[in-house]
Amino acid sequence: MVKYRSKIGQAVVFSALLLTGINLFSQVLGFIYRVWLSRLVSPEVIGLYGLIMPLYTIIMSLCVSGLTVAVSRLTAHYSALGQEGSIRQTVKTARIGYILMVLALSAFMVPLSDQVSVHFLGDARTRLALLILVPEILLTGWENVHKNYFYGRKNIVPPATAEIAEQITRVGSTLALLYLLRPTYEEHQLGLIIVGMTISEVFSAAILTIFYRRDQKKRIAVIQHESGMLRRVLSIAVPVAGANLLSNLITSLNSIIIPGRLIMSGLDPNEALSAFGVAFGMTMPLLSLPLAFTVSIGLVMLPRLSESAALKDLDAIRRKTGLALLLSGMVIVACMSILIPFGAPLAQMLFKNADAGQFMAPLAIATVFVCLEQILASFLNGLGRQKKAAADMIAAGVVQLVLTWFFVAHPGLRLMGFVWAYLVSNIMGASLCLWDMVKVLRRSAMA
Repeated sequence: MVKYRSKIGQAVVFSALLLTGINLFSQVLGFIYRVWLSRLVSPEVIGLYGLIMPLYTIIMSLCVSGLTVAVSRLTAHYSALGQEGSIRQTVKTARIGYILMVLALSAFMVPLSDQVSVHFLGDARTRLALLILVPEILLTGWENVHKNYFYGRKNIVPPATAEIAEQITRVGSTLALLYLLRPTYEEHQLGLIIVGMTISEVFSAAILTIFYRRDQKKRIAVIQHESGMLRRVLSIAVPVAGANLLSNLITSLNSIIIPGRLIMSGLDPNEALSAFGVAFGMTMPLLSLPLAFTVSIGLVMLPRLSESAALKDLDAIRRKTGLALLLSGMVIVACMSILIPFGAPLAQMLFKNADAGQFMAPLAIATVFVCLEQILASFLNGLGRQKKAAADMIAAGVVQLVLTWFFVAHPGLRLMGFVWAYLVSNIMGASLCLWDMVKVLRRSAMA
């Protein structure tokens, strides 16, 4: 038993560290990419790119996030039961469902691209990029369905390989296209950036498809058609997608309302924009370091818990959740021991701004609860309680939005009001997820 636990721990640690390393690699490569991109295109193009990416994020939240959780969880569930045919049916259902969603999206975006670019995004120069974005979105979803199939199989090598290839290809192809073609119009420059993204997705989707076919050839599957597969996939995908979509919308609304509420507190528009930029551009990025690990832990643990739930192995669920919380706690404590005392001077040194790193200590404490909420939400998703996880995250997001609206406009609080809203809402979210997780374990124990 001790040897078995040790093997589980080693596998979880290796997988989480590998995914964290890839996330950090992507962030470093992305930083280098942004530096070189700023030298090849005008600041206006960077601004146009900033206009189109929130729309892209919302589409991905709606179309991809829920399906990927469904594929990962159901793959692990059926794998534990030895039902290979049901796994193939899950992947096929997810692929067809995603293609239908993209076709429906295309029927809206392509004919109305002029209106979307002018009236929704506010700049006609984004139209070409919107049209190129459609095949990019299709490839991204195809890639993520297969990527999460391998997460469900607890095999992270194919997703890791595809992710590294995608990031390198994206940077190389985009910079090469801009350098060789040297377009003069901003619309064409933005279009080439999206073309570079699309090329990278072609490589990533192709790599994962090849890995998937090779993996399936090794497995013997009885041809079967489980009734209600679409309903089962949707029962997982819809709550997760809804929660992610609303979370992204709430985050966007927070970013939109804070400058205006700062002006209401008595700051002039330039001061408000400057304070907002310092808080979100020079403080929050450093706090994303522990999140890279907790996101990886969530990806690693979700299929493992789904597997144990399928086998009704309560002891394994308790061991795995305890191990994940222990590992996450160690990483979070290590990060906080650096960020709380040294985060502010580190931010000032990196960004060359005396105000960088404002409110680092309370925001770092709030980030602890963000990490805990993410991990517990992944546990709940893995155990089939995705509706509970979605409700908890949405409730916390709404509370943050309401508190931000009232607190930031107070002359005595201003950005400190956002800090309090961020802290209170994330304590609430983590507490709700923890309470639901405890209830799940108690019910399982009584059963």
